[in-house]
Amino acid sequence: MDIECEAYLELASQVARSAAAALCPGQDARVVADACRDVKIEADLKLHRLIAARLAGETPYPILSEEENGFPVTGDVPERRWIVDPLDGSLNFSRGIPLSCISIALWRGIEPLLGVIYDLNRVELFSGLAAGGAWLNGEPVRVSDVEAKDQAVLCTGFPTGGDFSGTVLSEIVREIQAYKKVRLLGSAALSLAYVACGRADAYQENDIAIWDVAAGLAIVKGAGGVAGFRTGGKENRLIVRAANGRLFRQMAGVEAGTGRIR
Repeated sequence: MDIECEAYLELASQVARSAAAALCPGQDARVVADACRDVKIEADLKLHRLIAARLAGETPYPILSEEENGFPVTGDVPERRWIVDPLDGSLNFSRGIPLSCISIALWRGIEPLLGVIYDLNRVELFSGLAAGGAWLNGEPVRVSDVEAKDQAVLCTGFPTGGDFSGTVLSEIVREIQAYKKVRLLGSAALSLAYVACGRADAYQENDIAIWDVAAGLAIVKGAGGVAGFRTGGKENRLIVRAANGRLFRQMAGVEAGTGRIR
């Protein structure tokens, strides 16, 4: 196990907890920008400032955050970089829907190394080393062993800026209708955390922002799952599939045994 990554995982966990403790639910839920299907609230900006300042002050790596322009997921990217979503589920937070979290990941190039997801409502800290295990509040977790789609719970969503045309939505329905149940939590990070600990069995989403899934992909891998992704139709967007190994091989558009998506 990479001792340096272990140290950075502990740092990311501390940063997430301290940032969450600084939130004021009433004041920080105020909407400061409302555009199309997305909102920005005070908490987005406040958490970004707190998290970015701590990571920049204690590590040598650049930061890609939803709240700050950065480098694209492909092309000339730093060897290591933090990828942060200060608040995943901003609309949920602003409306009092208890599904929102802080997401902090460290990647090497296009490879997830570690991730931390802090559930602001359940006070649950999901953490994981892609090559070294995953934990919920310090206790080890594993992906589920559900093997058949008709017995599996799928988490998915419709990301901001996505294509909501009838053709695209119909294709998504065709892909997900084989599952026993489908859940849309409004937080891709929590969806992946739930796959990692076995509450859900699979996750898929198209053109989801990298900062929404960066930590969750590392945690799923650390929990014994398989995570496949490729670049989406826009900058810093990914097409993502994640599950235990047997379910992963059944998911649409996945090359069995490679972890890559066609």
